[in-house]
Amino acid sequence: MSDQRLTHVTGCWVSQPLPSGEKYRYGMVKMPHGDSGSKLQVSWFMPERYQGMVDASLVGSGFQNGMDVQDATPGTGVRSLGIGSIMQQRILAGSQQVLVDFPESGERHWLPYQHLRQVKGAKHRFITAATGKELDAERMRLRMLAHAIETWNENTGALSHLNIEPLPHQINLVHHILASGNFNWLIADDVGLGKTIETGMLLHALHQRRQIKRVLLITPAGLTKQWQEELYDKFMLDEFEIYGEDFSINETRQWKMHDHVIGSMDRFKQEDHLASLLQAEDWDLIIFDEGHRLSRRQYGQKLDSSDRYALAASLRGKTEHMLLLSATPHQGMQDKFIALLELLRPERRRELMLLSLKPEILHDMVYRNHKADVTDAEGNFIFQGKITRAMKVPASEESQAFDKGLQDYLRRGYAAGVEMGRTGNAIGFVMTVYRKLAASSSAAILNALRNRLARLEKKLNDEHGTDEPVDERYFGEWEEQLATNAKEFFAGEIMLLNELIEEAEQLMHNDCKLQLFIDEVIRKILATNPVEKVLIFTEYRTTQDYLCETLRYHFGEDKVELINGSMGHAERRDAIARFEDHGQFLISTEAGGEGINLQRQCHIMINFDLPWNPMRLVQRIGRLYRYGQKKKVVVFNIHQPDTMDQHIIDLLYDRIDSVVHDMAAVQKDEFNEGLKDEILGELAELIDVEDILQAATLQGIERTRERIDEALRQAQTSIGKQRELFEYAARSDANELRDELQITQEHLLSFVLGMCYQLGIEVAERTHKSKLLRIRLSELVMRELGMSPKASPRMDVTLDRELAAHRPDTQMLDLNSPLMRYLLNKARDYDFGGLAAVVQGDELGEGALFGAMLRWQGLQGKRMREEFVTIQVNEGGAKLNTEAIGQWLLQPAQPAELKPMPEHCKALFAGAESAINQRLASVSNRYLIPENLQWATAGWTI
Repeated sequence: MSDQRLTHVTGCWVSQPLPSGEKYRYGMVKMPHGDSGSKLQVSWFMPERYQGMVDASLVGSGFQNGMDVQDATPGTGVRSLGIGSIMQQRILAGSQQVLVDFPESGERHWLPYQHLRQVKGAKHRFITAATGKELDAERMRLRMLAHAIETWNENTGALSHLNIEPLPHQINLVHHILASGNFNWLIADDVGLGKTIETGMLLHALHQRRQIKRVLLITPAGLTKQWQEELYDKFMLDEFEIYGEDFSINETRQWKMHDHVIGSMDRFKQEDHLASLLQAEDWDLIIFDEGHRLSRRQYGQKLDSSDRYALAASLRGKTEHMLLLSATPHQGMQDKFIALLELLRPERRRELMLLSLKPEILHDMVYRNHKADVTDAEGNFIFQGKITRAMKVPASEESQAFDKGLQDYLRRGYAAGVEMGRTGNAIGFVMTVYRKLAASSSAAILNALRNRLARLEKKLNDEHGTDEPVDERYFGEWEEQLATNAKEFFAGEIMLLNELIEEAEQLMHNDCKLQLFIDEVIRKILATNPVEKVLIFTEYRTTQDYLCETLRYHFGEDKVELINGSMGHAERRDAIARFEDHGQFLISTEAGGEGINLQRQCHIMINFDLPWNPMRLVQRIGRLYRYGQKKKVVVFNIHQPDTMDQHIIDLLYDRIDSVVHDMAAVQKDEFNEGLKDEILGELAELIDVEDILQAATLQGIERTRERIDEALRQAQTSIGKQRELFEYAARSDANELRDELQITQEHLLSFVLGMCYQLGIEVAERTHKSKLLRIRLSELVMRELGMSPKASPRMDVTLDRELAAHRPDTQMLDLNSPLMRYLLNKARDYDFGGLAAVVQGDELGEGALFGAMLRWQGLQGKRMREEFVTIQVNEGGAKLNTEAIGQWLLQPAQPAELKPMPEHCKALFAGAESAINQRLASVSNRYLIPENLQWATAGWTI
């Protein structure tokens, strides 16, 4: 009857025909005997109970459909498929096989019945009113926590190895997208809310779920390296390679070696690179950063697509899922916005054409968080408590004389550029750079003018390429090194340069701006607190060196640290560490405008020069004005109103501030500082500041005022349209996770302590307000962790990210930690126990407590979502994920005694099953259908 080449495992159910040949006896294998298990010791249960030996060749499968079984395939190195339920049985070529559904992996396999053993799952134990050693209250609690912790991490990405503390709006966004069953979204969060972090969390969660393998991330040219650094530093996603830098493709088949790729949209849009990319295997996910750069406009019946849009459209067929990131996707242009949405959902093109009539369709394709609404974990607004002070540099004869000469030089330079047409654009660019350097410092413009004169006099021959992609954070530093040709822009330029250089040298001898910086700002800050730490921003390296030299002269060599574009990530990190430890001044170029967070040690910032793009100012302030800042942020902006350019910049900032204040006041009953920052970010993205400033030189100050007002009116209109439409987008909701079991740090700590006690891991000491655990591993645990016998069993562990960051020898117990993974796997293992119990819980009342995994799949059977739910059943009915259960999970469970009646057990279970099915149905939508239900634990409460 059976294939004798297969050995029966203990716990396997077998059957044998009775002598009459009409019926079968059924039993369970207690132990195989003989060569290759040719004899079996079987406990027979039906029709009579007895034990006996039987030849393995005389028995067949005794399993029944619906039985819970465990894959126990023998053999070294064979990993069990886990626990599942029998669905069907068959005989194929004389081999008896059963189809087993494994709910955890979502797989079904035909397996030889001989390699399966029956297990008693939570449902079976509860309905049959199990008693005795099978019941363990504390292990049931720990099993529930293990499932809850794993699932919470998979649904939010919040518990893995993150070098960040995720904020509620970021967790909600990731959860919302993962739970939607559809990964085609436009993430349109306001500037400064962390779209990079949200994307990293989303990628990490999808990796945890094993739902993505191949990812293509396409960014603006200058941001590829920044993305690579951030994904590694914050999320330990170290697989990403930059196309064209870390690797190149010579043959199509080489794409198979690269599953995580970052590339520049301007490189990929080129014909040869795009042709190669389209030959690559399909991607699980394609992400476009700054999606508003994918432009397609409609003129009547004609569509005009940019090369970047054509790139995205070509790639749409190479992936099932596409993410677009953009804080300003609308920009007042409805047709362009619809074109972006069409990339995400080409199948909904007809609906999108009616967007003005049906804006509610945005709810399942656009997600937007507003800066004004963002809070910390305690519900406090993050963006509040900021003071800005304008420090005006007194006028001097030297600065006025220099500015007069500079404006003459600029006018002649711009005029020469305009006269030359398109070929003169380079001259206009150089003029713009010079005026920005002059607004920064006398040292910066003096250095630039000297370099220009040296080129004209053939004393300087270095070249600086202008066709390479430049990281936008370092654009100012790149401008400063810009090489110019060795031909005069206009007649008499050399003579005028000599005069300007002489005036600039006089200006440096009486540098009122530098004197104000030292005497009126730095010294007065230190007079209040001699150890105060100060962050200083400038756009240019020459100005940075100038300030560094001055501060070191006055306050000491070891008090000043620098951050600029020439430094690698590790160098910047070390500079920040020194600043936070014993340093006092950190001078940064725009390289520190993004990606560094100093809010825990510093709350004072000085802008030695104001950036021409107001958005840069928002990003600078964001280094201190962010979650975790305990003090009011104080920002000093140094102005020099006696120069024309600075006057125009001041005018621009004043007008923007006035418009922002008016818009914020109209849109919120209670004024919120965060809303002001949010609108400033939107305005800044829509205003071409450099165009306005260039026009000022050629057309005068009155025309400049008109240009500023005109630009602001257009921006206001665009923002108004965008905000009205985005009212229909999905957004962070405090109730987003209301119906789910939420896991806190307290739950994690309780789980770790409980597992240590169960597994004999000694907790020798708890320090740092109980955040640090000093533990001693048992020999068994060390062996199962694969540790060397000579390794120290002592270990410092913590759940606190900040503590782990400052203690290199302390292991962070996130979900990437080997120890945490070990504890979770142990708690979820069948042999750990805790599938059923009787628990004492006054807060739970009399009734039953269940834990279950719920799973949903997409329309083609691919798993898209899962939840762990707890169900409390008593006289009031069945309730999911109650606050009482969340509190009960925090403390060691107390066992109790009870002799439940099977009929009562069935009634309690039916109530829980009904509530579970309602949850499965309520979450289902056009993208999700129920996949399976797996009971994890079941117990009685008294």
